Amino acid sequence: MNLEKWHALKDKTAALTLRERAIILSVGLVLVAFIWAQFFYLSFEKELKTTQIEITRLQQSELLQQDELKGLMAKLANDPNAQLFEEQRRIKDKLDTLKDQIEVRLSHLIEPELMADVMRNVLSDYKGLRLVSAKNMAVEPLQFSDTDKNDANKNEDKDQAVLFSHRFEMVLHGSYFQTVSFLKRLEEMKGFYWTMLKYEVDAYPNAKVTLQLSTLSLDEDWIGV
Repeated sequence: MNLEKWHALKDKTAALTLRERAIILSVGLVLVAFIWAQFFYLSFEKELKTTQIEITRLQQSELLQQDELKGLMAKLANDPNAQLFEEQRRIKDKLDTLKDQIEVRLSHLIEPELMADVMRNVLSDYKGLRLVSAKNMAVEPLQFSDTDKNDANKNEDKDQAVLFSHRFEMVLHGSYFQTVSFLKRLEEMKGFYWTMLKYEVDAYPNAKVTLQLSTLSLDEDWIGV
């Protein structure tokens, strides 16, 4: 029954004038952009901001503990005693706990090196879409700024734990309906965030689709393509 409906829709579309097809296509493009913005991008953007705020809070707490640990280490160098050693152990345990909490916050995200394979596996279910290209984008560090720190401390922060955004771009070619089905499938998945979607019609009813996704990691490694 679905196949009959598809053929009927195809025949009706073929009977339309070029102007009528253009109007329908324009409405379809606006609808795709609206659906993507309302149901895909906004929800992922909200989740990304929540995750970044929580991880930033944990990283700030971790840095405070590291500063406290450095102060104790300096005291130990001049006047070591049992009490300071016990304090050192306590702070190390607290740092380990904070790192574990950060990793838990990232555990639901796809690992950067697996992103390309996951996207290829999903795309294999949509024969009407062809992968034109796939590439890594620049890895961007997500750091919080502290205006009270001097240049020396800022340089030191670069060597400390920081959250990295790994972006992955795919260029696809295919029909409108296959594109919508593929985007709906991605919207149902977890483990990454949307950063960009571009839909360009080049030969009706096919179009070029540029899609950028991102995931987060504590490691500054490229996503394998």
